[in-house]
Amino acid sequence: MPNATPVLGPERAIPVSQYLLAKRVRGDILLLTLANTVESTLSRSAKVWKLQEKMMRYLAGLCLAACSAIILTDAQAQSVGIGTTKGGATAQVTAAIAKVISAHAGLQMRPQPYANTSQYIPVVNSGKLEFAASNIFQLSFAVNGTGMSEGRPNPNLRMVSTLMPFRVAYFVSQNSDIKSFADLKDKRLPGFKKRALGSYLLLGSAANMNVSTAGWKFVPVPNFPRMWDGFKRGTLDAAIAAVGSKPTRDMKAAVGALRILPISDDRNAIARMRRHLPQSYVIIMKANPKLPGLSKDVKIMAFDYTLWAHKDVDEDIVYKVVRAMHDNAGELKAAAPLWRSFKVADMAKNVGVDYHPGAIRLYRETGLWKQ
Repeated sequence: MPNATPVLGPERAIPVSQYLLAKRVRGDILLLTLANTVESTLSRSAKVWKLQEKMMRYLAGLCLAACSAIILTDAQAQSVGIGTTKGGATAQVTAAIAKVISAHAGLQMRPQPYANTSQYIPVVNSGKLEFAASNIFQLSFAVNGTGMSEGRPNPNLRMVSTLMPFRVAYFVSQNSDIKSFADLKDKRLPGFKKRALGSYLLLGSAANMNVSTAGWKFVPVPNFPRMWDGFKRGTLDAAIAAVGSKPTRDMKAAVGALRILPISDDRNAIARMRRHLPQSYVIIMKANPKLPGLSKDVKIMAFDYTLWAHKDVDEDIVYKVVRAMHDNAGELKAAAPLWRSFKVADMAKNVGVDYHPGAIRLYRETGLWKQ
């Protein structure tokens, strides 16, 4: 049926041969259009890919430059460690020092926390840790192998800076009949292990007042926080604390107004106290109703906090550390309340321990070195 005529619509009819030709032409046009579309799309995709490739190369270059800068900065900012405790006053002291040094000395100082001071003293002495902080008598004990470091001298430790005084006392309830240190006899007192800090504070205070503690009642406590808890619960009649510290405010909130037991500033009394607490001294604190226990002027024990280092730490590094602290004392004093008593003039104070040469160089340049 080659001549059959297909119906293409209601008003139009063409032979089959023409219909097939027209269909082929339309198919060719469709294929051509499709090919052009695909080519155009591929062309645009290629252009987009080339642009993306250029952008990726550009970003990769930026990342490489940034990474190189970071690596260079880390190489320039040498890292040093500072031994500290996991909490308490020492942690606050070292955190402030590390922040100032890292910001101003061209060094990265990182606190290395330990359970207590006695753990990081030998680490610094061995040279595995550059810096550390502690009270002065723990440093003195460590260097000489006496007291809390009996039989374990650490001769490689050197002073870097005197920081601030810690003011410590025995606190009792103001409603109690305890008015003096001697009145503590037959009372329930915190009992620490032989080489613990609390034991030396007791011995120093008793020696100052020329009082024997033989036969006194001691309730064993493992640390200061447990002692403060015992006082608040009423299982202890006295507790040791730094004047103005948070524990004193907590104790006041628990038991009411507090009383500080005074000690003597007599010359012989101070000498007796220093047999147990080297470089400790006595200060007079003026009455201050904002501070628990200070309803009137009172004489109490004080001792300095110190920054120290291994003797072989590079002289320039120690110099940079002391320079940053000296020049940015305002930042240190603003770091925490305990830093408010920090004085640049006292940084080179003679505390009976040799200073590091790097620190001496800075103190000589600034006129602080008087030794």
